[in-house]
Parts: sequence; structure tokens; C-alpha cells
Amino acid sequence: MAAHITAPTKCLCGHVDLFSFSSPGMGGRRQDRLYANSTLCGDCSAHIRDLVKPQAKGFYQISLPQLVGHTRAVSWANSLRLGHIRSLGPIMAHLKGRTDPVAVAALAVFEMLFKITDAQYWIGGKEHAFGAGHWVVSEIEHLMRKRDLSMHENSRSAYCYWKAINPAVIHQARQEASALLSSTPVSTGESPAVQPFQAQPPADSTSVFL
Repeated sequence: MAAHITAPTKCLCGHVDLFSFSSPGMGGRRQDRLYANSTLCGDCSAHIRDLVKPQAKGFYQISLPQLVGHTRAVSWANSLRLGHIRSLGPIMAHLKGRTDPVAVAALAVFEMLFKITDAQYWIGGKEHAFGAGHWVVSEIEHLMRKRDLSMHENSRSAYCYWKAINPAVIHQARQEASALLSSTPVSTGESPAVQPFQAQPPADSTSVFL
């Protein structure tokens, strides 16, 4: 049985956080470290989850592209997408009113999602919570990484979808999130007076953040 070692490790955001190394062997430890280095720290992740909490009110104007697929599939996918925009629209409106670079990146993630025109994507994700904090954290991490790693591939990821279909959409999202992507370590809060988070040990959780 592999020993669990907890050590401070530098995260994708540039902050140092505690990470538990538990995979067996040298190869397993290397994979653990690679995962840790390619994910956000606990404080940054918590900040994103707080930003995308459900909002009671708010309207975000967005032009939804026409979906493609079989007629019946398009009709079903349209209703599913409409349900998502009703729940995520107030969150997007909340993000739009902020200058926090992390909020700007989160909004770019949602806009990247709603550019998807494949009816089957929306049908396949009919039970998926696209507004969940962990999903938004993962998408922002995708945008921040210098190179893609197979360990982070996800069939419900808008980033992974556009990576296969049209990387230009990812390029546009990265441009919109450039204030965050050019900031190392990542700073959170409204611009220009921004203070970086001080990394703290994560709360009891099965998540692995540094």
C-alpha cells in the first residue's frame, strides 16, 4: 500500500498549496505531481465556485447559434439549451458586471459553451450541471494550461469539444481571458486593486489541490 505524503507544491495558478501524493511508485508520484502542477490551488478554486453560485435575478443578452442535427434532435436540444441559458444567464450577467480577471475568464467559458451547435452535445449532457463550480474550475484550468494533458480530458468539456472541432473558438476565449492568463501568480478580486490569495490547507475533501 502506497504511503500518503502531503507536501507544498506549486499549482497552475502560481500559488503554493498542500497536495497529497498517494499513487504507488515513482511513476505514480510523477503523475501526482503533474496533476498538482496543472490544477488550481484550493483558494482559487473556491473563489471560482463563489463567483458562479446560482443567482436569483439577472439577464444576459446572447445570440444563440442555430443547432445542427436531425430535426427531432435539434428540437430536443433547443429545449435543453434553453433550460441551461435560463439558469446560467443570471450568473453570466453577474460575471459581466465584474472586472475581476477570474470572473472575466469564467464568462468566457460560458460563452464558449453556448457557441456549441451540435445537438447531440446538448442531448448527451442533458443531466450535466454546466454551471457547477467544479466544471467552471476545470474549464478555466484548460484555458490556462500551456499544453493539454490526457488526464484532464472530459466529454462534457466545452474546451475539449472545441479542441476537436475548431480551436479558433478556444483562441478567442483565451483572448477574452488574457488578463487572467497573463497573471502569475493569479490575482483575484476587482481590478486594479487586487490582492493574491494566501494558500491554505484544503478543507476535508477528496479533491486534490495544491
